[in-house]
Amino acid sequence: MISAPKNEPNPLERLVRFLETDNGQRLTVCLFSIIATLLLLLFPGGSLALVVGIPFVFFIPGFTVVRLFFWKTTTPEAKFVLSMALSILVVIFLALFLVLTPIGLNSDSTRASLMTFSIAAVALEAFVLPAGRTGGASTEQIQRVPKPLKTDKVVAGMLGTALVVSAISLGLIVTAEYPSRTFFAVTDENGKVLTNFTLEVNTTLTVVLHMKNGEDGVRNFTVVGYVLDSLDYPSYSFSRVLQKGEEWNQTMSFELVVKGYFRLDFDLYIQEQQLPPYKYGNLHFWFGVVDFSQPI
Repeated sequence: MISAPKNEPNPLERLVRFLETDNGQRLTVCLFSIIATLLLLLFPGGSLALVVGIPFVFFIPGFTVVRLFFWKTTTPEAKFVLSMALSILVVIFLALFLVLTPIGLNSDSTRASLMTFSIAAVALEAFVLPAGRTGGASTEQIQRVPKPLKTDKVVAGMLGTALVVSAISLGLIVTAEYPSRTFFAVTDENGKVLTNFTLEVNTTLTVVLHMKNGEDGVRNFTVVGYVLDSLDYPSYSFSRVLQKGEEWNQTMSFELVVKGYFRLDFDLYIQEQQLPPYKYGNLHFWFGVVDFSQPI
């Protein structure tokens, strides 16, 4: 009698079965973390980076944490939701760690920290805290214990995660040192941008310095204008106390009495109360002074 041929699983079914195993999930997390890091490094900002970056940031880190602590007590739906919520929490803690260490927070350190965390969590789960652990109880004993309502546990986990994320985010916002919004620019007397140009000797070059106090309080602004490495042109220095958000426009004129090619510099110094002033920035451009009446 000829028996009916057995239905062999197709490659897709074998892949799904493999991904349902512990080793399959561990291997997938490690491979995806490495591949995602490489793709983000090679193709930053592209559509491919977006495709791999979203699960790399918003699912993989939390999934490794779920396998460590919540695997035996949650449904597949709860695992998925917790993975996304815990991923956000992991990313915040990693960012805080990078900010407070000499490593610093940047795109490279972020990618490396996510990959390191994911692989390290997989290793910890595989060798120390396996997802299928029963805590010393037999399978029969576990089956006799009434299962708690999983929905309540998921809701509690989500609420706890939301509270922690909110508290950390609020702390980062309150303690963050925001960058200066001080404005410093130079134009001609008509408000047009200055570039390298040539003027005729015995004419006047007039510029306007535009400044705005973008610091967090009252500051003393000092602007200095001078022609670099030249004693034939005067230097100027003007100071003014600016309230927070106040603007100041200062005009400077230079009589072009010497022919040549020169660099005009402007330095802005800012002082807070009795503290020493510090140099905020420098603006400069090159200009030529020639006699148009003589052939070049």
